[in-house]
Amino acid sequence: MIAAFGLALIASGVFPMDAMRGYPPGTSDETPTEFSMRHRLHDWAGVAVFGLLPLAALIAAFTLPDVAWKAYSALTAAAALAGFGIFGQAWEQDHPHTGLVQRVTILVGWTWLGLLFAHAAS
Repeated sequence: MIAAFGLALIASGVFPMDAMRGYPPGTSDETPTEFSMRHRLHDWAGVAVFGLLPLAALIAAFTLPDVAWKAYSALTAAAALAGFGIFGQAWEQDHPHTGLVQRVTILVGWTWLGLLFAHAAS
């Protein structure tokens, strides 16, 4: 799961989104009716990124031997999945805090991953 997450993360950077919704500055505020192939690949990579990390945390919740890590992993899986859902709704509504929701969701998952790696290395 973690390796697939990493590959999807790389793919989301290799295939950038189309310019839209005022980003980058000077771009129309509109959402295009059609997207380029690289934009669609970015979207699919994003789905993988935001789906695989919570799945890895869920698997960890059932397989790690330590009860504290099981609980933290389960909470991370739930929070990351909830964040992904909230992000999707915010994106569809073009909410002004969409980026913040995305970054908080990323922070939840990546903090768990970093701490898990640090724990495994100790």
